[in-house]
Amino acid sequence: MSAFGLVLIFGLNAMIGADLLREHDEILGQAWEETQSLSLILERQATDSVAGVAKILAGTAEVLNRRPYVWDAGDLGAQALLRRQAALSPLIHALLVVSADGKLIHDSTTMAPMNPDLSDREYLTIHDTNVGGGLYVGTPVFSRVAGAWLVTMSRRLEANDGRFAGAVVAMIDPTAFRSFYEAFRLRNGTMVTLYHANGPMMARYPDAATDANRVAQPLPPSATRLKPGMTGTEHVSETNDGPDRIISHRRSADLPLVVTVSMATDRLLQPWRGKLVLSLVITACGSAMLAFLTFALVREAGRREAMLADLQNSERALRDSQQRLIQDIAGRYRAEAELIAAKQASDAANRAKTQFLANMSHELRTPLNAIIGFAEALETGIFGQLSGKPAEYIGDIRRSGQHLLSLINDILDTTKIESGKYALHEEVVNIRDTVEESLRSLTPQAAEKSITLTSTLPEDPPCLFADERAMRQVLLNLLSNALKFTPVGGRVAVMVDVSERNLRLRVIDTGIGIPQGELTQVLEPFHQVDNSHTRRYAGTGLGLPLVKSLVEMQEGRFLLTSAVGRGTTATILFPISRLRRPPPVPPTPDSGPTDVAATDDTTAITVPTTADTAPRQLETLS
Repeated sequence: MSAFGLVLIFGLNAMIGADLLREHDEILGQAWEETQSLSLILERQATDSVAGVAKILAGTAEVLNRRPYVWDAGDLGAQALLRRQAALSPLIHALLVVSADGKLIHDSTTMAPMNPDLSDREYLTIHDTNVGGGLYVGTPVFSRVAGAWLVTMSRRLEANDGRFAGAVVAMIDPTAFRSFYEAFRLRNGTMVTLYHANGPMMARYPDAATDANRVAQPLPPSATRLKPGMTGTEHVSETNDGPDRIISHRRSADLPLVVTVSMATDRLLQPWRGKLVLSLVITACGSAMLAFLTFALVREAGRREAMLADLQNSERALRDSQQRLIQDIAGRYRAEAELIAAKQASDAANRAKTQFLANMSHELRTPLNAIIGFAEALETGIFGQLSGKPAEYIGDIRRSGQHLLSLINDILDTTKIESGKYALHEEVVNIRDTVEESLRSLTPQAAEKSITLTSTLPEDPPCLFADERAMRQVLLNLLSNALKFTPVGGRVAVMVDVSERNLRLRVIDTGIGIPQGELTQVLEPFHQVDNSHTRRYAGTGLGLPLVKSLVEMQEGRFLLTSAVGRGTTATILFPISRLRRPPPVPPTPDSGPTDVAATDDTTAITVPTTADTAPRQLETLS
């Protein structure tokens, strides 16, 4: 019986061990194949990209050899040709024309290139004896013109009599390859490196861009022995990418390029090691259980005594468990009391914060209104016309004050809504007038970025029973957001339509869009999509949360849909019960023109342009 138990334990352990070894080999085999496939794909991409640059160089050299004034510095035709050709490939940082004596004649990036001595550069000297104009692909060099590490490619230029006249040179930015590598979402510590066949490293991902041409990391010896168009894979303990990795090398068949792809075996085998530990634990437990059962069958008396001892141990464990349960219940009661106290303290702090923001907003708005009023008065020329820098600075003061005042108003409205003190003044609102006024107020801002503003409304839209100021603020917030995040030359549209169930108002833009995972977060106060210290777009993150709150206070719904790179659609839905027939429009007498009108929510102040009443009007504005 004892022998049978030992055989059973050994057989179980052997089966589990064989399964683990098989899975270990499968994981490494899959990584082997994956690195080979990835190195082939990336080698073809690098070869095709560099071959495209080679074709551009060949076409450029052919055209330049036929131009009689190619060696005249500042030739507009040659400069335009170089710019057109450089724009054909994202790899090209600049196209240069260098004479045989090392002078920089043309640079596609500037009409007035620097005058460095390039006579010692290999991309020029190699063509002095290379008759026929073959392609040269160089190792990374530090460009004295661009001030960065670049890879050079060049072709020979000849005079009419066939003599060596110079070279047309393409400066390739090695970091351009990194953006392609990033798209693969590499895992398991995978690293991709692009080498020149002569040894120096050209690009790597993931790694620092300053690693180009690092002498400490040349082309691995196993890769130097590869024939063009061949792939080699090996499992090595030490590589340029780190210890213990599976690495595949692929050499281009047409160009002096080598791509290496390596995976860290530690990362690959991490899940397997977890399973190994678990299997060992299970095996140990199973073995112990089988040994215990075998021992119990042989020693019946001992088993009974052990059972009795176990029963006694269980009784003691039960008593200990009951004691621990009592202590745990007491601890839970204490934790619940602490949570209640913490919640009360949090609520008090939130109320204090809301009151503080409301008070500070009121205190800040009063001097800001004075600053804006005085700036507008000076800008209109009450004390005399300003010109030059003073007029520019006064405009900056007014715009900055208005921007800060809008932010304070948003904060004040948000605190009012949070504290339940925001009062609605609902009335019959003409949707068409509200939309047109909002578009007119933002037309200058759209014109600065050449953005097209359009609106689409029914011929006879119904009126809406709502707070007119709140609706205007909602539209202005949505349109301002759309203009802010829409690039130059984009489009922003306002569309209104009515169905049997609701009135739908949409603001559609062609801006940068919002990721799907952040559509709900941007509706929270003070949250922005780009939350870094170096974000491109200013703002407090209160616009969309304020719009949502104002719409929901008026029985509406606010929806947000977006696609990154395509734009955002903000939709407002009001129920049919909120719609009203438009009232008849009474005739209004014509009003005379005024010079400048400064308005807020409840008052309008007319500022005449006479200097004798300036002090009184400034006091009124402040």
